[in-house]
Amino acid sequence: MKIIERLVIGIFTLLFSCSTQPQLTQIVGEGIGTYYKITIADKNEIKKNQIDSIILELNNTASIFNPNSLVSRINRNETDSLNQILREILEVSLQVCEETEGAFDFTVGALVNLWGFGKDPQKEVSQEEIEKVLETVGYKKIQIIGNRIIKDNPDTQLNFNAIAKGYCVDMITNYLTSMGIENFLVDIGGELCIRGKRAPNQNWRVGIQKPTAKKEEGIIAEEIMELTDISIATSGNYRNYVETNGKRYGHTINSKTGYPEMNNLASVTVFASTCTLADAYATALMVMGEENAKKFVSQHTEITAYYICTN
Repeated sequence: MKIIERLVIGIFTLLFSCSTQPQLTQIVGEGIGTYYKITIADKNEIKKNQIDSIILELNNTASIFNPNSLVSRINRNETDSLNQILREILEVSLQVCEETEGAFDFTVGALVNLWGFGKDPQKEVSQEEIEKVLETVGYKKIQIIGNRIIKDNPDTQLNFNAIAKGYCVDMITNYLTSMGIENFLVDIGGELCIRGKRAPNQNWRVGIQKPTAKKEEGIIAEEIMELTDISIATSGNYRNYVETNGKRYGHTINSKTGYPEMNNLASVTVFASTCTLADAYATALMVMGEENAKKFVSQHTEITAYYICTN
């Protein structure tokens, strides 16, 4: 596996004990299908139930796995009303869709389900099924009018899995900031927001995950980076994939072809001002492939990206 530039394939936090370091507060739990870990270096009175309530709010809005969530009800055409959270997610999603010319597309819900990465079990997929589902896909089929979402095709299925974790990281970040906390790290399933320092004159440390051949393999740190005041998200196909007729398909769906995108990118990590944007752009760059991804990033100086390629 060839490493292009300095790339990172996955991010995880590293905390080192030292008697001279200030006591860190850690709040850990589960939500939106993954773990979360909040690490705070300031004195605080933040409780786990406060974090859980934020994650629950996101889950009740944007989770396709929650049948009672707002997005699930919109997908079933039971409502077209938006709350503030889903409206913000939609607005950012549409922005990234336009900028990436559909490389990021949140209307791939039916394709995600078809390929076994959503609510439906894995099965063999035919070209006829793909072509039929593609009729429902396309971000230009979606409009926001006031606080309503208008779907040109009622069968269009929204899926915000490629942006929801990042948005939830930002929700928690905004809450901690509103409580006067300046030095912390929010980690939801490897999507991070880093603010301030872990100790005086010491930035936060994150581990760069070494690529794995199979999703069952353990996490090994390839290198360690010291960072501050940045948001990070990684998209890759080495952990979440299905195998059909001996062929491996990653979970990153190309909205134009209807197939999981198969190019030489194994992973892309994006550094941005918000985790919402980092999350969405990471998926888009995976779909673009190495050459187009590098061209896109060179034209968008507000983000930085690192790539791991298979050849």
